[in-house]
Amino acid sequence: MNTRAVIRCGVALGALAIFVLFIVGCGGSGGTTTTSSNSSSPTPAEGEGQASGEGEAGEPTASTGESGEDLVEPSSEWPTDGGNLSNQRYSTTTEITPENVSGLNLEFEAPLDPPKVQGSGRWVNPVEVDGVVYAASSSNDPTIGAYDATTGKQLWQKTASELTIPNPTSHGDQGESVGDGLVFVEEPGGYLVAVDEKTGELVWKALINTEHRLEESEDTPVYYDGEIITGLSGSNVVGGGKGRIKAYDAKTGKLLWTFNQAPELGEPAAKTWGTPKSRPHELANPGVAVWAYAAIDTNLGIAYVPTAEPYPSCCSRQGGDDLYSSSLLALDLKTGKLKWYFQAVRDDRWDYDCSQPVVLWDHEVKGKMEHGVSFGCKSGYIYELNRENGEALTPIKYEPLANADNKALKKEAEEKYGFWLTGHKPMTEPIPVGAGEVTPHCADPKRLPKVAPDGKPFEMTCSFSYYGSKRFTAGFNFLGLNYERAAYDPNLGETYYCANVGITTAKITRPTVKQTVNTKTFPQLYAQGEDYGPHEERTGLISALDVSTGKRVWQDEYQEGDPCVEGVTATATGLLFGEDGNRIYAYESKTGKQLWSWESPGVLMGGPPILYEQGGTEYLAFTVTDNGYAKLDALSLKAKPPAPEEESASGAGGSHSAVEIFTANCGSCHTLAAAKTTGAVGPNLDELKPNHDLVKRQVESGGDKMPSFKGILRRSEIEKVAEYVAKEAGKE
Repeated sequence: MNTRAVIRCGVALGALAIFVLFIVGCGGSGGTTTTSSNSSSPTPAEGEGQASGEGEAGEPTASTGESGEDLVEPSSEWPTDGGNLSNQRYSTTTEITPENVSGLNLEFEAPLDPPKVQGSGRWVNPVEVDGVVYAASSSNDPTIGAYDATTGKQLWQKTASELTIPNPTSHGDQGESVGDGLVFVEEPGGYLVAVDEKTGELVWKALINTEHRLEESEDTPVYYDGEIITGLSGSNVVGGGKGRIKAYDAKTGKLLWTFNQAPELGEPAAKTWGTPKSRPHELANPGVAVWAYAAIDTNLGIAYVPTAEPYPSCCSRQGGDDLYSSSLLALDLKTGKLKWYFQAVRDDRWDYDCSQPVVLWDHEVKGKMEHGVSFGCKSGYIYELNRENGEALTPIKYEPLANADNKALKKEAEEKYGFWLTGHKPMTEPIPVGAGEVTPHCADPKRLPKVAPDGKPFEMTCSFSYYGSKRFTAGFNFLGLNYERAAYDPNLGETYYCANVGITTAKITRPTVKQTVNTKTFPQLYAQGEDYGPHEERTGLISALDVSTGKRVWQDEYQEGDPCVEGVTATATGLLFGEDGNRIYAYESKTGKQLWSWESPGVLMGGPPILYEQGGTEYLAFTVTDNGYAKLDALSLKAKPPAPEEESASGAGGSHSAVEIFTANCGSCHTLAAAKTTGAVGPNLDELKPNHDLVKRQVESGGDKMPSFKGILRRSEIEKVAEYVAKEAGKE
């Protein structure tokens, strides 16, 4: 049966769009709802005008047979970033159990950069194949290397400059893929690189960024059946790259196909961005980034790729659905043609990127075996869809914005800021019905001051809110679900999520601000047009959802309210591993009971742990930033605990010093003599000599190429960094 549905929220045409920094959890209430578990439309037509390249072969072929028969099963190795092609992050290893997990100790550590080169292990994720761990780093000249999986001994290591990548930057290699005797990694500047898995020698490289425009980050390539699929993000600025999904021949680097998730003028989806007459000329070619890697159904021949917000997202962008932004795309593996899509955020004004890799699963739903895909975005909602046709497996309602009943605010927002659809129909967003919630979605008056900075009461509301210039609106959940990897336990039929909650407040102060500078990302987007008020302290939550209902089974809050920043990993013995940037935790998968945690002073966790077995020993491995240096750490049950004298100096417990926090998070980009860092990407702090408030504001909100560390560092850690830099900058 060839059931192919295109899921879409209707076309929205509006006036000026205003960008909001804070990433919201969808939470609508009140007003009229469009009640449908699935909406479909024949326009734009499936695959029409969107894929290009040598792999194009007309309309996608019909799917035959039952999906799920050939899902790549989990194993005792970890050959892909997601553990397997379904991104289930599930290990079949059985040595580490709930009863003995507390016996884990450090087995080895391996530097991920050349000697004396500072770097970061953040957002870089290792893989393990045939007794070799392949891992990358984030430094001024990022590396890719191979390490013995039992000892950490370096087998080879190559920097981006050694691979002839021009002008490497501190943006690191987020992850790698292995196949056909090669290791594939996307390097700064938009190059896909293939190196020999035994020697690290360059075999081929392909320029992905053929637009030669500013880009912001690298994607993780995914290998399957002689093909490499990868995404390219733009830079969220006028003049930045449009963002593309591309497939290459794994042996030669030849381009097979390209999918334009940000459509070119003349393609059907371009109509959903308005017309050239209704928006400034520079927005005629919009952009949509890809931050997350694909999941692959090998039987259906489909790659599932989530996409991010539309951009330029600041200020002058017109209203519209902006296809195919903030969506899940189901693409034919061989042609790149669109089979179906689901848009999770219509006309994304909130930066609700869908930047988390999706998870494929097979489980019974309402008495029928379903072949599903779980899909989450920064909104903090999880959508469960049939992966053959995109139909909702758990109900979805299209609801009006959370504060739609506030008629005065609604009128202002509609008329001045473009929160309206054609014919002044209310804007609606897809909300799972009583399911898919891994974070709270509404502001808690008890966690905010009684009055806003302007002396007026807050408008207390929920995610997906109107906002205007009359008063501060409280309802934006910052980073509900971002890059944090999810996991799936096939024995329990549960998916697991590492998410965050922390309501932020904002109001519009300059609705006519226009973005004009092409090369400065963050000042243009995150510091124009909004006035940011108080926010709740970021709190990390780990949750289990039953895929048969979408409902939450259990939820736990991280110790000390620390944020969740990386992801989770499940095992066949009923363990679930997660981390908050400072510690690794082990939970009982079935109940959510916390069983164990591990921390080392000066060490910040870089990515979610992987599990693999070699020589009868099971290893829990992960990347870290250790006092400013990127490393690969591995724990095992056979490793001896540290001696008492060693434990007092470097064992578990304690807190990070200001210089440790600065070096680990800021040293690769900034020069500060007191910390002995020489980064050149950001300003020289010894020359700038910023005061305490400026440092704190930049660390929290970001600026230029600097990302925001709110939700990554604890509040106390941000304060330490601000005090340290203000005191030490320029003294040496």
